[in-house]
Amino acid sequence: MEPRNTEQPLILLVDDDARSARLLERLLEEDGFRVELATDGALAIARLARHPIPDILVTDFRMPHADGIAVARYARSLRPALPLFLLTGYPELVARLGRGLDPAAVVHTKPVDYMALSAELRASVDAALTGSAQPSSPSPSPA
Repeated sequence: MEPRNTEQPLILLVDDDARSARLLERLLEEDGFRVELATDGALAIARLARHPIPDILVTDFRMPHADGIAVARYARSLRPALPLFLLTGYPELVARLGRGLDPAAVVHTKPVDYMALSAELRASVDAALTGSAQPSSPSPSPA
């Protein structure tokens, strides 16, 4: 018997590139995550204002209406230990603007290595179940 859908981790995926977002959404669902998609920062903030609050936030950095850092800060105001994953082509800028997020967001440089992201998402879920800290952010890869 398959686990009930409510027992699967819920990811809020935020990306204004609909094509990339849908591909990532499909891959995550195939890996056993429930995924809700928001196509800009304002929609993500509106979704975060409703319950249930997602288990994990995966967000692009540069988006219309509100960037990924603003979305992350709002999410953390609701759930301080929420695991955050930022996807970006600007890792140095994200590192500078994301100071003060504690625990720090995990930053993945685009194009995203899906296997690494998936493994870190799973580790984040496992850590939440055991009460450990979120995985540490990998060093940004050179652009």
